Amino acid sequence: MKKFSDNPPARDRNDLLKYGIFRATLGNTKFLDILRASLLLLTLYAIIFGFIYPDRKENIFTTALFWGLFWPFFMIITLPTLGNFFCMICPHGFLSRKLSKIGLKLNLPKSLKNPYIGIGLNIALYWFILYTFPGILREPIVTSLFFLFFTILTVAVSFVFTNGAYCRYFCPIGRVAPAFARVGFTWLSTYQKELCDPKCDKPDCAFACPYKLSPLKFDKNNSMDTCTLCMECANSCEGVRLSVRKWSHSLLKKIPKPQSWEVWVYILFLAVITITMRFHHGLGHSPLKDSLPWVTIGKWLQEATGIGKPFDFVGLTALIMALLITLSLVLGGFYLTSRIINKPYKEVFLNLGYALAPLMIIGGLSHVCHFFFTHYYHQIINGFAQAFFLDFRVEPLADRKDTWLRIFYVFPFIAGFWSGYIMWKRLGFFQVSGFKKLISYILSSGIIIFYLGISIFILYIRYFANTGHHH
Repeated sequence: MKKFSDNPPARDRNDLLKYGIFRATLGNTKFLDILRASLLLLTLYAIIFGFIYPDRKENIFTTALFWGLFWPFFMIITLPTLGNFFCMICPHGFLSRKLSKIGLKLNLPKSLKNPYIGIGLNIALYWFILYTFPGILREPIVTSLFFLFFTILTVAVSFVFTNGAYCRYFCPIGRVAPAFARVGFTWLSTYQKELCDPKCDKPDCAFACPYKLSPLKFDKNNSMDTCTLCMECANSCEGVRLSVRKWSHSLLKKIPKPQSWEVWVYILFLAVITITMRFHHGLGHSPLKDSLPWVTIGKWLQEATGIGKPFDFVGLTALIMALLITLSLVLGGFYLTSRIINKPYKEVFLNLGYALAPLMIIGGLSHVCHFFFTHYYHQIINGFAQAFFLDFRVEPLADRKDTWLRIFYVFPFIAGFWSGYIMWKRLGFFQVSGFKKLISYILSSGIIIFYLGISIFILYIRYFANTGHHH
């Protein structure tokens, strides 16, 4: 490790590495590697367990680990709070970095350096299947095949190519997690003014990074790029810091080099996860179900094609309609805004698009917290007891009918209003004011208004449904 014995950094109060417990854990790659290796063994065990016990009646461990603990619970909880801590301990990321050190170390062809490969795999292999073949991914054997595929892909790509090729281009959450991590409180950087510039002519932190990133540029660029918080940089130089900053601080400031892939992550996952879930599950389980357009069209397609279960045309239609509505409101609103403020459309898209980051990831806390008490908790605990042959069981912490669970309905509104606030701040970067700014704000916030509107409508339907008033 590069040390500054003559002039050690006086660490800021908000630098987590200032404190012994964090320095010994988050700043210690040996500790992290033990944790990652343990999770890798747990992952492999869950995959094998799924092949040995392929039926969901005799195996709740495999699905509970992957679909209950890892995703969505751990990711949705940590990204809008702690930042990209899931990638920090990811077993596939750990495997990738270790294999890259002993592999062929070839450079990835330019044609494959496409961030939309991993994003596309996420949508096609998970969300598309989830909506069109409901329940199939909850089968232990299918879950094992799913994660075995990505484990093999990790090994193949990482052994052949270098510079974190798997995490950056092929991992289904490799671009998703860093993009949504902007919403959180943590930020990796260096003591640049004190130590790195101009004194640091050989940035050990950059040379240590498996992804060829330079932490000393993170503040300047207002971007951590595809940083996975592997902490190799912190292990190489004392000048690296992991700070707790204002919530979503990077989204409230200008981004010198905005990335289109980040904005598309916010737009696509808002459509594919949040809006589709509102359609298919939020309204799809309400008294209005039979009159919903995606239900009507889906059932008609089911009858017209003669294709029945397990294919679900209703889910597919809800997904397509969510995509069309989201894209229309976002892209159309940005286009009209660009005309009003007389700025290039691409510039408007790349700057205002960052305001959409909170919608999916903070709004998702409602579903995750609700399901933790009604589903995840007992499935995870009982799953581990089953997998390790322990003789005990626990019951759910709450019933779906418990009224106190309604407290979690607040998250979509926090997400909507926080996103709206960031949109207003980012619109100010264009030096627009008065009535023109107000009209531009309304147009560019079309999807936010729609998101809040449908959240209110779902609560209205649920309230009257629960009290016996069906409209």
